[in-house]
Amino acid sequence: MAKGRTQLNINIEPELLLKLKKQAIQEGKTLTQYVTEKLDNNHKLDNDALLEERLIKIEESLGLKKSAATLKQNIGVIFTDHGAKKYGEVAKEEFEYHCKEKGLTIEKALQELSLVLKKLPHASPELVFTILLGTHSLTAQEMTQAYRHGSCAMRTALVLWSNDPLEKLNHAFLNAVITKSLK
Repeated sequence: MAKGRTQLNINIEPELLLKLKKQAIQEGKTLTQYVTEKLDNNHKLDNDALLEERLIKIEESLGLKKSAATLKQNIGVIFTDHGAKKYGEVAKEEFEYHCKEKGLTIEKALQELSLVLKKLPHASPELVFTILLGTHSLTAQEMTQAYRHGSCAMRTALVLWSNDPLEKLNHAFLNAVITKSLK
């Protein structure tokens, strides 16, 4: 494969950008060279490694050991309980909004959503319904367990059912990830 270059634009916290720039300068590299090298070196991670283990290895390779230590203290979860709860609340809000937009009762909307959930591997319709009905608050452990299967079935089902990318829900997902220690 021919080696070409392409551009990747991302948004990261200003504090993390400063750390990356500092480390690049200390190693006598440009920021692009430094980040590219760090990301390229991470291809050696085991494909079977759990997501949080992979995050720890990446953060350690970027010299963010404090963040890795925080993740190690929270073995088994990669989301905060507060963030998971908020994610569930946003999912409920989005569900209710699209029920109204479609002119459906909650019961009819849940029936339609259940058809979508049946097509998704690792879906837990009962859990999804209790979250969307507001009778259960999603926990960090439940959210982590769902994500370990590759994606959140609730989010995927809501996106497919509503035919909407649900950016507010995506934002809530990203805010639920444990990142406090990256600063």
